[in-house]
Amino acid sequence: MSTQTLSPEHHASIEAVGTLFADSGFGTPEVFGVAPGRVNVIGEHIDYNGGLVLPAAIDRWVHVAIRRREDDLVRLVSAQAPGKLVEFSASEELAPEGKSWGNYVKGVVAGLKRAGFAVPGFEAAVISTVPVGGGLSSSAALEAVFGKVILELIGEEMDDLALAKLCQKAEHDFAGVPCGLMDQAAVILCEEGKLLMLDCVDDSFQHAPFEDPDWGLLIINSCVSHELSDGGYAVRRDGCHAAAKILGVGTLREINPAKLEEALKHPELTEDMQRYVRHAVTEIARTLETVEALGERDYARAGELLNASHVSLRDDYRVSCPELDFIAELAQSQEGVAGCRMTGGGFGGSAIALVRRDCVESLSRLIEQRYEAEFGIEPKIFETRPMGGARAWKA
Repeated sequence: MSTQTLSPEHHASIEAVGTLFADSGFGTPEVFGVAPGRVNVIGEHIDYNGGLVLPAAIDRWVHVAIRRREDDLVRLVSAQAPGKLVEFSASEELAPEGKSWGNYVKGVVAGLKRAGFAVPGFEAAVISTVPVGGGLSSSAALEAVFGKVILELIGEEMDDLALAKLCQKAEHDFAGVPCGLMDQAAVILCEEGKLLMLDCVDDSFQHAPFEDPDWGLLIINSCVSHELSDGGYAVRRDGCHAAAKILGVGTLREINPAKLEEALKHPELTEDMQRYVRHAVTEIARTLETVEALGERDYARAGELLNASHVSLRDDYRVSCPELDFIAELAQSQEGVAGCRMTGGGFGGSAIALVRRDCVESLSRLIEQRYEAEFGIEPKIFETRPMGGARAWKA
């Protein structure tokens, strides 16, 4: 691959990351790579419950330039952390250190070494347009692109699903976030013009087309930061797993929605567990219905399902916040909006709306004005379309 085979939107960023690489004293890159962020259309907090999820890769990117060193030293710079050089040795036993963004790269290097690849020292520069803390998988994109560029650098290949699992383990071990596979799978496996339906029981997947010229996805970043490693995510995941054990199932997906109310009466379930179970079972059902509705271009029905998902995440799973609730409720009431919900891990981050394209501009202006008036924060809003996944190529 070369820059000529990339869409024009990448050319300026590839040039910029190459300039950052050179300005950092690293010389000339050997390999370039790119990975997208992702948005989950529906299927929230069910990837670790054996559910079906429906993410799309978005047109916000992490671009990387990399070159091999003759020793084992790894040196990293990022346009998002100017003046801060991250260094570690690829030959040492790797462990996370503080809150450094370099931990994600360390996790990928450790995973590749564990898989039997000889990872040399290298220098790399990073430029990202994926919002950090926006629930759009900036960390998964960073992991994925480094997996791709390192493999290209050493002339090796790895199955994409296996690489997604390696990046998932990096997130677990080096960021302390016990995420499911959805984020890493989406940023690696997605195809342009298609949503990814991932079955989190057996990791099988299929691509579902979503290329309607009249309808698009609007991402509204609340710009309220969140930390998934502070315990909120882990508490809910552990609660779901404990509830599944009590109910005698491997995952909550095994609970038939018709038997949900009966399951919720189990005397050993705590109130929190009951809410988690109700969300997981109903969200899995909503995801299946949304795939069908979008396939039939029934956007009214798809929007109703997005709205119901937000209510469930707000009231049962309790991972929303006042800012996201405000955005969802405002968007849902506007002309041309089929539905709107929070997306991502929660506790801040972004909302996603299914919007008629001729209404995007007016809706964006309205949300910007009302949201800033209410919270004193300027939201970041952009329309997106489903993009392709991570890739790397020789410079």
